Amino acid sequence: MLRAEPDPGFVAISGQPAGGPDPGGPDLLTDVVCRALIATGLRADPVRHGSVRTATWGGAAGELSDGGLSAGTALPLALERRHRDRPVSAEEVRRGLLAADPDLLAGMLPPFAAATLTGTGTGVDTVLACVDGLGMRQLYCRQAPGWAAVSTSARLLAALAPGCEPDLTAVAVQSQLGWQLGHRTLFLGVEQVPAGSVVTLRDGRVATTSFQAPEPGGPDGPAELAATVDRTRDLLRDYLTAYLADHPDPVLQLTGGQDSRLLLSAIDPARRRGLRVMTLGVPGSPDTAIAAALAERYGMRHEVLDLGGLEGLDPEEAWARCVAAARRLELAADPVARAALDTAEERALPGPRISGLGGEVARGFYYLGVRGEGPVTERRARRLAAWRLVANDAVAAAALEPAFAQWAREVALTQTHLALAASGDTWFAATDRLYLEHRMQRWAGATETAVCSRTAVANPMLDDRFLAAVRALAPADKRGSRFLARLQVALDPELADLPLDGRPPPRSYAEPGWAALASRSRVGAAQGGRKVLQRAAGGRRAPAGGPLLARRATAYLRGRGDLVEPVAATGVFRSAWLDAVVSGAVEPDPATAALLVNLVATGAPARPGEPAGSSPI
Repeated sequence: MLRAEPDPGFVAISGQPAGGPDPGGPDLLTDVVCRALIATGLRADPVRHGSVRTATWGGAAGELSDGGLSAGTALPLALERRHRDRPVSAEEVRRGLLAADPDLLAGMLPPFAAATLTGTGTGVDTVLACVDGLGMRQLYCRQAPGWAAVSTSARLLAALAPGCEPDLTAVAVQSQLGWQLGHRTLFLGVEQVPAGSVVTLRDGRVATTSFQAPEPGGPDGPAELAATVDRTRDLLRDYLTAYLADHPDPVLQLTGGQDSRLLLSAIDPARRRGLRVMTLGVPGSPDTAIAAALAERYGMRHEVLDLGGLEGLDPEEAWARCVAAARRLELAADPVARAALDTAEERALPGPRISGLGGEVARGFYYLGVRGEGPVTERRARRLAAWRLVANDAVAAAALEPAFAQWAREVALTQTHLALAASGDTWFAATDRLYLEHRMQRWAGATETAVCSRTAVANPMLDDRFLAAVRALAPADKRGSRFLARLQVALDPELADLPLDGRPPPRSYAEPGWAALASRSRVGAAQGGRKVLQRAAGGRRAPAGGPLLARRATAYLRGRGDLVEPVAATGVFRSAWLDAVVSGAVEPDPATAALLVNLVATGAPARPGEPAGSSPI
């Protein structure tokens, strides 16, 4: 069954003082929030706290009070709340938020966010909120003439004033990359709260203050590789020992890849027997076979989540699942992929999760070329975007208005270059930052935000100490998985000798050598050849279950021109292509279906160029 209850969330809105006491009569702020809640399908009752109105909704993600934020407690917005390797209470979070404690807030394991009420002067009139140091648990803010608001929902902030236009630059970037750069959302004027920030909402103004410490610099140069391996080995072992003590029956998300194997390697062999491990079973993928072999080797309990049942969904149910996923993602990522995973998750047994998400930050995921110490240039940035980003997740060009398609690609390439150049780093270091501060935050962060209030998830490689150690390494030590391979050998030599999914054993990446180089080169050539063929054929990597769910969901649009009419008004998709979808002559691929679902889920956006409706506030 499709779960209808929304994830836990909140909204807070503040108007600028009018210069005198409230004259009575209709409460305009409360009225505005009520209309926006109704428009976005969220059931909540706004509560007045001095000059601030707040509302909360959804099930409990911890200490969630009914009706609004409370001045006496913090509202945690993730089930898992850990400061490095220890759990923290809501009260400790509240004290840290009130004090803007940089040590506590910077050390909270992503994804994490929280909000609370406080006061200045004679009453409660201030909302404080924070997001983790990576911005993985996403919040949004909006500043408008005379008022400001902060919320877990970008859609709700857009609905606070009628006629909120779509941000076509954001649509263009998402149509090419599948995710966002910077702080944009699909709505003009609604922005994501920057990573590592405390948000203050008061007197109709919203302000953000960073609690992040400056990154270390100086003449010492990059960290020494062997010492970093030893430090991160001990960090992961200590972290997982503490986590398993706090959670006696967790689930390790185990694949055939390197990151989840590292986490398995950091678990004491004596503790592995009886450990629950879970794998998403995708037809044709070796993940399940590799994970099953590891489970048998160490006596672990293997659970496989399969995608069975997607073929049995009728079009209306498939469409409803995709739209619900789009709303959970706040339209910032792929709702088709998310809906497929949500369907599989309905059969998962409960329990806190240990995830290997984040290992890519330690292996130079976006390294392109050989001169990593050179500067960021527009040519390099555009090559990277065309090769690594647009190739996988771009909407089919034939579905887009030709002028928009050409403009959107140019926008995506330009914005990628600007994001890389803004770091001020050399080329490889800039690509590391692009992956961590943009792709991880905006793509992985959106998907983690969509699950962290329902399932307790811990990602040890997102620990701020692990990330700091990785940042300090020279790019040459990360490139080609050298650092992670050496970390794997240091954690568990036996697991370092077992092949990965489609790749040789991790040990072969740990040290230079002709035999290892030949093995890696064969795999690299095969992967590169597949990428070339994929680009030449205009193909895109489909998410698990994506093609089937995209077909089932978009079949619901047949004969439903009313649903796509607002999308046609944006000028993004070709009218003839939308007509073909409605007639059943075209079945959109998953990436194209994802953008179509997101634009439908915005709720009848205004035509570009038309003035947005005036605020009733």
